[in-house]
Amino acid sequence: MKVMLAARAIGDVAGGVERMVLAIGAGLAARGVEVELLTWDPQHATAFYPIPPEIVWHRVADGDPGVRAGLRRRLLRARRLRDLVRERRPDVVVAFQDGPFRALRAYLAGIDVPVVAAERNAPSRFDHLRRGRVERAIVFASFHAAAAVVVQSASYVSLYPRTLAGRIAVVPNPVAAASAPREPVRDDRAVSRRRTLLSVGRLSYQKNHAVLVRAFARMAASHPEWDLVILGDGEERAHLERLVQDLGIAHRVALPGVRPDPERAYASADLFCLASRWEGFPNALAEAAAHGLASVAFSGCAGVDSIIAHERSGLLAPGNADERSLAEALDRAMGAPELRERLGREAARVVEAYAPDAIFDRWLALLERIARDRR
Repeated sequence: MKVMLAARAIGDVAGGVERMVLAIGAGLAARGVEVELLTWDPQHATAFYPIPPEIVWHRVADGDPGVRAGLRRRLLRARRLRDLVRERRPDVVVAFQDGPFRALRAYLAGIDVPVVAAERNAPSRFDHLRRGRVERAIVFASFHAAAAVVVQSASYVSLYPRTLAGRIAVVPNPVAAASAPREPVRDDRAVSRRRTLLSVGRLSYQKNHAVLVRAFARMAASHPEWDLVILGDGEERAHLERLVQDLGIAHRVALPGVRPDPERAYASADLFCLASRWEGFPNALAEAAAHGLASVAFSGCAGVDSIIAHERSGLLAPGNADERSLAEALDRAMGAPELRERLGREAARVVEAYAPDAIFDRWLALLERIARDRR
């Protein structure tokens, strides 16, 4: 079986979607699938994350994939995509995110190849968009042309139209076991060292780091041994740098940028926080859990319930943008090493359900069924 995985961009992009596309591709290739990667990247693009040698990467664009293309470029892209798919003859195409799916479904009209829509966000994301109601209607309508719609949590299924029910498949992201051992949690009063509150994610509106910074500022004086480290980069960097200066906590907050392998950060941190407004499958939260790291998140953030059950495998602050409630949850966790130890231990057990082999097997079964039905 030959599968073509399609994403908007892989070149120089350090996001969770990009990393998961490559992980899924590698997992399928290890199971005997011929995997090819299709992106809107220009020919000279290089990948931020290493592409496994068994995966063939096709770059079909001639400009910045993050900038809306004009009519001429879109027509050229459509011709290249059609020619490529006709030449390579994949059994199934999997488009990650709704934008690439809609583009491919339109570009490949008349070509007999099933296209899977792999949605990477919760449907609640539309509630945060300026034209969210219209966008939701457009996206949901387009999914009726999908061979399958892959969502990342069973809790999302009921949020889609009933007419899509037969097309929806639930496949969470894979979560690898920790490769670096964590330091054991010690009584904060007995050990004199700096403590780290860690967050990992793109510096964007969705990830909501400004609320985390303000929450940390609220109780920084009560926890003088704690520092906040936010790994990631993005359009909110300048705003966050000004914010930590304005709040007088610049000496306690680090924004070191993107790390290709954040394993050491998870292994050495003392507490994790995901302040996102919404997620699909929260990769960073899952990776923290795999390292036995206790976490705090917002209860109103779609996707966190895949990892955190309040008081059992993490702490949930009410809402999804309330700095006061987040500060209260962080304050409690930062002051209780025994609680952090218990929550982290249970979180590590929760994510065992997302072991990569099990997730890749689910992808393989789905794609084999679609390829079989095509014949």
